[in-house]
Amino acid sequence: MFEAVYVIIGLLFGAFGVWITTVKSLKDSLNKTIEKASSLLNENAVLHERINGINEKNQEKFELLEKNKEQMRLEFKELADKILESNSQKFSAQNQENISKMINPMREQFNEFKKQIDDVYIKEAKERSMLQAEIKSIKEINHQMSQDAKNLTKALKGDSKKQGVWGEMILERVLETSGLRPGLEYKREVTLEHNSNNSRYRPDVIVHLPDTRDIIIDAKTSLVAYEQYVSCEDEKDKELFAIEHVASIKKHIKELSEKDYINLKGIQTLDFIFMFVPIESALLMAMEYDSTLFDHAFKKSVILVGPTTLMVSLRAVENSWKYEKQQQNAQEIAKRAGLLFDKFSGFLESVDKLGKQITTVQKTYDETFSKMHSGAGSITSQFQKLEQLGAASSKKLPEHIIRALED
Repeated sequence: MFEAVYVIIGLLFGAFGVWITTVKSLKDSLNKTIEKASSLLNENAVLHERINGINEKNQEKFELLEKNKEQMRLEFKELADKILESNSQKFSAQNQENISKMINPMREQFNEFKKQIDDVYIKEAKERSMLQAEIKSIKEINHQMSQDAKNLTKALKGDSKKQGVWGEMILERVLETSGLRPGLEYKREVTLEHNSNNSRYRPDVIVHLPDTRDIIIDAKTSLVAYEQYVSCEDEKDKELFAIEHVASIKKHIKELSEKDYINLKGIQTLDFIFMFVPIESALLMAMEYDSTLFDHAFKKSVILVGPTTLMVSLRAVENSWKYEKQQQNAQEIAKRAGLLFDKFSGFLESVDKLGKQITTVQKTYDETFSKMHSGAGSITSQFQKLEQLGAASSKKLPEHIIRALED
């Protein structure tokens, strides 16, 4: 029995010894764990302090990056605005103004040149139409003048002064109908001196030609014998009156030739003088009766004209003035065409110069663009890195810029 008790007590002491050993072992293990935990806590505190320091430094760097980003953004915007203003808008506006200044005068000269040509052709067409109508009316005018002459013959018969006034009136009517302008293309009753004897003469009309030459017209009216010729029914008497009428005309031819109008001072006449007979039928009758009458007058530097032949001659003069004006217009057009060509040549030179300037500006722009966007140290790449570092931005870089950087 005591043996059993001793066994139990031995077991208890053995178990207690084991417990003591186990407790001691656990205590040692706990102490080591506590020491390790304490060491970890110390390390954690140190790391926490380091993290706080790193966070503070990172915050400072971030704030500095944000500040630099804003500053670089402003600098970039200012630089871009300056480049765009100097190389795009300003350049475009200035050159647009320069081009307008060059083109507008040329456009005006083109329009004026075209207008002058159109005016010449329109005026020529109108004048051609008017000439046809006026030629048609010449016969009517001549017929009316002949009729007036017949009606006035009796009233003027025997009064040479009245006959002369009436002849000048018919001459004035022909001049008015011719289209020539008084005081410009012709002048009435201009007093001139003779080159040799200083005598003073006053021709009825001086018609100016475009080549600075002149035609003198002097009206001579002889109606007495002609009226008797027209009124007489006896053939023998008619022949006598015809002879007398021709003699009267020859007398006027002689008087006109002796005045020697060709040598008057202040004018440059042709080699003949127009002797105007206001009654066409009276002149025709005289030349029919004496076929040598015209040659007789011509040898004395006198040309016999009636209303119809004088009208045709004056029309020729008027047309020559029109042609002269057209020639002057053509010369003016040619002059303006030359000026226009010079202006256009200068315009081409300016355009060529402008093209070279545009090429230079484009080259400058490309170089500036390359400096801004090309290479690792470019402004654009710096912005991209800022964005990659987390810089806050409401806008992104343009896709074509990013692609250019990637390329």
